[in-house]
Amino acid sequence: MAYPDDLLVEGERVALYSHPHWRTCVGPAAVFLAAVAVAAFVAAVVRLQSWAVVGWLVLAVLAAAVVARYTVLPLVRWRSTHLVVTNHRLLVREGVFSRSGIDVPIGRVDSVRTRRTLGERLAGCGTLLVDAGGEEPMRFAEVPDVERVQALLHREISRDLARRREETGRAVETERSAS
Repeated sequence: MAYPDDLLVEGERVALYSHPHWRTCVGPAAVFLAAVAVAAFVAAVVRLQSWAVVGWLVLAVLAAAVVARYTVLPLVRWRSTHLVVTNHRLLVREGVFSRSGIDVPIGRVDSVRTRRTLGERLAGCGTLLVDAGGEEPMRFAEVPDVERVQALLHREISRDLARRREETGRAVETERSAS
């Protein structure tokens, strides 16, 4: 799914649209499997009791609550987190019920660094650190193919710088011809 075009300014194009790495979904999937396994085991143990129906209902409610909290919510959070790089800005949007976001103009980005642990290297992801002249670099964890994203950001920064120089050159030429 591409980033919604109505949220882009005129002349802006999407260079990258991504969610956090799929490995963030491994934990929720493991919780789901464990909840199903435990619920099935307990249901089998309870089946011969006189209160089995009540036990199964309580078990179903508990299992549903665990799955909702530790599987569904993290998966929805993953799906509603977006990292977008355009030719004008870097955008991050997060949140399920309340949304938060940050837009950094490409021209304001001073440096882009990556950090990858051994596990992240094996999984093909990493942490992106973007310094935009602020106090502390912005940190984006679990970025898929983080080195490609870093290279893409550098390319867009270079293009933006070249575009600005060209516009400045045109403005100077116009000013010279007018005088």
